[in-house]
Amino acid sequence: MRLITLIFAFSLIQSFAIAQDKYDILHLPDGTKEVKVKEISQSGIKYTHPGEEVIYTINKFFVSKVEFESGRVEKFDSPLKSVNNILDAEDVYITFNPDEVLGLYNLGSLFSKATGVTTLSSINNVNNRALEKLKYEAAMMGANAVFIGNQYQRGNQYGNEYTPGNSTQTSYSGMAFSNEKLDLDEVEKLLKSRKFVPYQRITLKRNGWSPNIIGIPTMDVDGNANFITIDEIVRNEDGIAIKTKSIRSKTGLLTVIKFESDSIILMERDGKGVTNHYLLTEEHPFIAGKKP
Repeated sequence: MRLITLIFAFSLIQSFAIAQDKYDILHLPDGTKEVKVKEISQSGIKYTHPGEEVIYTINKFFVSKVEFESGRVEKFDSPLKSVNNILDAEDVYITFNPDEVLGLYNLGSLFSKATGVTTLSSINNVNNRALEKLKYEAAMMGANAVFIGNQYQRGNQYGNEYTPGNSTQTSYSGMAFSNEKLDLDEVEKLLKSRKFVPYQRITLKRNGWSPNIIGIPTMDVDGNANFITIDEIVRNEDGIAIKTKSIRSKTGLLTVIKFESDSIILMERDGKGVTNHYLLTEEHPFIAGKKP
């Protein structure tokens, strides 16, 4: 009887001790997570789950703050901003540190090149133009961060009567990333429940200076909206795309990179550049206001 009482008392004390355990709290974009923080480095946070010993690492860009069990709070200011379209291209974050993109969503490779007009061209201006094009391409892919893995720069080379000169040139290659992931269920729901009208086509050529924006007539001569027909919705674990004969496309597959309740942005890429197709739904004020 005494042994049973001791076992019961020990179990009660152990349960009480577990119930009293406090954990550190990570504040993430989709809620909070109770963990045991082991280490905070320049780019990541190492932690374990309660009752486990396996150590996980999360990018600090995903964490707004940590509430430690002691009561201390440490906040983190992420340099990553929301990039909704090319108008936000300047907000694309550029890094040469691979640790800063660990855990972010990889959206693919990208390349940018700029060349001076003459052998008197400013190296800094050409370099800035190459970076600007890199940010434009990233924004048109739906990214808000770029890791640059390779950089090439050539200075002005002056020629003579026998050898032609070469103007300065800068090129960058890297990977596009985002800390935001599309809600594929919501995108598919929007594609299936709405009608879409092409509004703009934005193209950035590999050898171009900047994006070319072309407005598309949203109405026909009779005042009816130029709705497209979606032939097929293609979805996999990486994203969602559509096939349509209503939009001229070299690849035949247009990938969704951004969406709102009344608009959507599609992307296609080939070896010569990247193109965005900006579509509006029939509920968009620009379209709804034109209905007869």
